[in-house]
Amino acid sequence: MAGYSGSSPRKPAQVLADIKRGKLAPVYILFGADSAAADELLRELKEALVQPGLESFDYESVHADELDVAILLQHVRQPPVASKRRLVVVRGIDRLGKFPLKELLEGLAALPDACAVALTSDYDASLQKALAGAGLGKFVVDLRQPGEAELSGLLQRRAKELGISLEPAAVQLLLDVSGDGTTLLLGELEKLATAVDPGDSITAEDVRKLAGKSREFELNEYVNQVGRRNSAGALAVLERLQEWDEEPVKITAWLAGAFLRLAANQYTGERWDEKHVRLCLLQLYEINRDIISGHPEPFVLLEMFTVCAACPKTKEYCSIHAGAAPEFCMRRKVRRDRTYGARKKAVNVE
Repeated sequence: MAGYSGSSPRKPAQVLADIKRGKLAPVYILFGADSAAADELLRELKEALVQPGLESFDYESVHADELDVAILLQHVRQPPVASKRRLVVVRGIDRLGKFPLKELLEGLAALPDACAVALTSDYDASLQKALAGAGLGKFVVDLRQPGEAELSGLLQRRAKELGISLEPAAVQLLLDVSGDGTTLLLGELEKLATAVDPGDSITAEDVRKLAGKSREFELNEYVNQVGRRNSAGALAVLERLQEWDEEPVKITAWLAGAFLRLAANQYTGERWDEKHVRLCLLQLYEINRDIISGHPEPFVLLEMFTVCAACPKTKEYCSIHAGAAPEFCMRRKVRRDRTYGARKKAVNVE
C-alpha cells in the first residue's frame, strides 16, 4: 500500500473531501461511536466506487465475527465485476478476539492498493495501539465526539442533500438542542426537511416552530446553553420550561448528567476546567436536596445556578469579585457550608 500516504488520524471532513476528489485509500478504519459520520462516509464511498445496479456483486457488508478472518480477507481481495473497486464494509472489529484481530490487521497491511475495505469500531485504546503497531494508523478516521465546527459542517452537507439550506442561527439552535448526539441532530434536520418546500432557507424561528415544541427539545436547549456558559440564553429557555410546568427535579437531573459527562472528560474545550465542573456538581447537589426538602422557589435556585455556572470570575459579571460577599452567591454558600460541615464532623470525632 505504498501508493497512499496520509496523516493520522484524519477527520471525517478531510476524508470526504479526498473521496470527492477521487483520492481513495485501500483501507478506511472508522474509529469511534459517531454512527452518523460513519454512515455519511460509507455512503460517499459506495457512491464513488460501486456502479449503480451492481451492488449485489461489488458491495458487501458483514460483521467482523461472522466470517473466519482468512475467508473475510479473500472477500476483500475479490476483484470487482464492473465497478471501480469492490467495496467491503466490515463492522465491529473491536469485537474480535486478540488472535483473529492480529491476523486481520496483518492481512489489511498487506492489501494491494486496488482493494477497498471500510472497517468500523468503537474507540478502544488497546485497539488504537494495535492499529499503530500494524502500520495502519494512517488509515484511521477519527469518529470520536465531533466538535462544533464538524457538526456544523455535517448539518450543512446533509441539508444540501435534502434540498434545503440552513441560516447560521438555525444551525446554532440545532446544535444547542442536539448536544453531542449526531443521530438526534440529523433526525431533527430530516423532520425540518419534510415540513418545508424544497429550496427553502431554514431560520432559527423555523427550527423552533417545526422541530421544537417538545419538552425534550427545550431541556436539551437549556442544558446546552448552560454548557456554552450563555446565562442569558439559558435563562430564556428556563423561563419557557417554567411556563410549561416542567419538574425542577427533572431539570436538575438533566444538568447533573451533563456535568457528570464533563467530569468524566467526555467533553473538551476551553469553557470548562475541572474545578469549575466540580463546583457546579456540588451546587446541583445542594439544589436537588433543597427541592426535595420542599423549597418554595425551586426555579429561583435554578436561575441562580444558571448565572453561577456561567461565571467568568470578573467583577463586571458579579460583584463578589469586586470585594463584596453577597449571601445569595451559591458558589460561596456551597464552600462555606461544606467547610463548616467538615469542621463540625471533626469536632464531633474528637
